[in-house]
Amino acid sequence: MASMAHLRETTAFDPTPLLSTRVQRYAPGAIRRLLPLEDLPGMISLVAGKPNPEVFPFEKITLSLKGSNKDIVLTRENGLIDGLQYGLPGGNPDLVKWFEEFQCELHGIDRSQEWTCCIGSGSQELLHRTFQVLTDPGDPVFIETPAYPGVVGFLQAEDYRLVQAKTDRHGLDPFELERSLSQWPENRPRPKLLYTIPTGSNPTGRSCPEYRKIEILRLAKRFNFMILEDDAYYFLNFEDGLNRKSRSYLALEREVNGEIGRVIRFDSMSKIVSAGMRLGVLTGSLHIVKNVIKLTENINLQPSSTTQILALSLFRHWGHVGFLEHCTRASDFYRRKRDVFSVAAEMHLKHRATWDVPTAGLFFWLTLRLPPGEDTFELLSKKGMECGLLAIPGVAFMPDNRKTCQLRASFSLVTEEQAYEACRRMAQLVDDAWGDWVRKFVPRRIDKNGLSSPTTTVIA
Repeated sequence: MASMAHLRETTAFDPTPLLSTRVQRYAPGAIRRLLPLEDLPGMISLVAGKPNPEVFPFEKITLSLKGSNKDIVLTRENGLIDGLQYGLPGGNPDLVKWFEEFQCELHGIDRSQEWTCCIGSGSQELLHRTFQVLTDPGDPVFIETPAYPGVVGFLQAEDYRLVQAKTDRHGLDPFELERSLSQWPENRPRPKLLYTIPTGSNPTGRSCPEYRKIEILRLAKRFNFMILEDDAYYFLNFEDGLNRKSRSYLALEREVNGEIGRVIRFDSMSKIVSAGMRLGVLTGSLHIVKNVIKLTENINLQPSSTTQILALSLFRHWGHVGFLEHCTRASDFYRRKRDVFSVAAEMHLKHRATWDVPTAGLFFWLTLRLPPGEDTFELLSKKGMECGLLAIPGVAFMPDNRKTCQLRASFSLVTEEQAYEACRRMAQLVDDAWGDWVRKFVPRRIDKNGLSSPTTTVIA
């Protein structure tokens, strides 16, 4: 799955000079840093205020899987107690180990290097923690634009300086990024972080090709910034064949830069296993993971033990191969959904909008051909509600809150009939907007038959 060509000596990038001031004010949790010692032979622990499992009312949990006649049964003797009890702030050790082995296999990274994984309550939590570890409020950060609102929201709330990293139909543009870095004022600190969704970007559905990732990695080393690789849609890639699928930044950094640790990768189980389980995985430098765990110890103690033991049981049942087979089925399912929406858009929105067919993920990013001065926020807020159509206007994805003629349409839940009807209603919105514009700005008269017709005005 990953190239074996990178045989040159690899160094471990040290991110400690980039750590934020605020994370250094946090001390490791006084209780949770002692919990691993409880497993030492002969140890009597009086440390944690853990409840006694005898008071837990659950006797067993049975998981019935689609397409399988074999149930997974968790009892008090085979893992249920661990799933009901307090756990470690970095995640269930067996689940962490499963993901470390999986990342080695999938991305070709060397287990001997100084990296590890930790578990969070969704990748969103892990992203927020990582920004806290590496930046302070008011710092500049590069953010791929159009941008995921979930990250923009908490960054804006803390007055970060959001520096837009421009994209085009092929994702993040390394030429524009280099120009921004090269022209950066010498008396101002450059951004330490670049945030990007490289596969099936939210909202655009675009994916960054490998040759661009290589250039961006070289820029990261040259200008000393780290890459936050938020790859929530990595397993929903519609590109045909492994030779067309771009390797991850995590897989490439050793080969390109001769180092490992500058990339911090975020994987989400929400799109492929369960959104409600809130299970995310961070893969990165030991220094980064250690500090993310330190924040978890002090804020919400740990990710859910119950969620983790359910996931671990499922992943052990599947194995790495079974997990990837499930991801392929999920990707095929959404590819068919995408194709239906694409045909519906072509039928109803041709000449009324432009779009690129998404290469991965769950979204179409459409640019409506609206009259001058119109934008999708006003259109969807008023006319969209009236005609029974909900979509997210483009302004929600712009860090500078500028209005646009774009919108994000999710195709994951709509039926084929709904896809065609949604595109028909969208087309009607565009037509009505032009009708309103003509009535407002084009002078008209009523002819003898009572029909409205435009007059001609010549301005000398």
